[in-house]
Amino acid sequence: MDQEGPHYYFLPPYSPLATLETLETVRNRIVYSRRLERLWLFIEDSYSDPDIRLKDAAKSSGVSQDHLNLLLHRFADTTFHDLLARYRIEKCLELVYKKNYTLTEIYSRCGFNSPTTFDRQFKRWVGCLPSEYKSRVTNNRWLT
Repeated sequence: MDQEGPHYYFLPPYSPLATLETLETVRNRIVYSRRLERLWLFIEDSYSDPDIRLKDAAKSSGVSQDHLNLLLHRFADTTFHDLLARYRIEKCLELVYKKNYTLTEIYSRCGFNSPTTFDRQFKRWVGCLPSEYKSRVTNNRWLT
């Protein structure tokens, strides 16, 4: 069963991402905080850098690390690390769905520094391994 929903790529129905509001919705909520708006721009510009740290994001946002996570929790019910991981995974999904990249190219372009980390985060957010997802997208089939 194909499930596109509000996303621009297919998600298996059991995917945690399929049950969450879109990143665009999250972005629209955090726009009420200037500091979080700066964070969003920082993530958009830097997500492909595997060396991003909370301290870099906080500095870019003009707040302490603790205050940044407090703001994220208040406005988006998340943490910096979860927001960054989710943003990266959604970028990976777009690349798998729209382009003909290898999984190695995809995880490298999206800021993951190892295939193990990529696999773990992908399974956490999507509910299956990247190779399984890519195979199903390529063959246009989903097993439920």
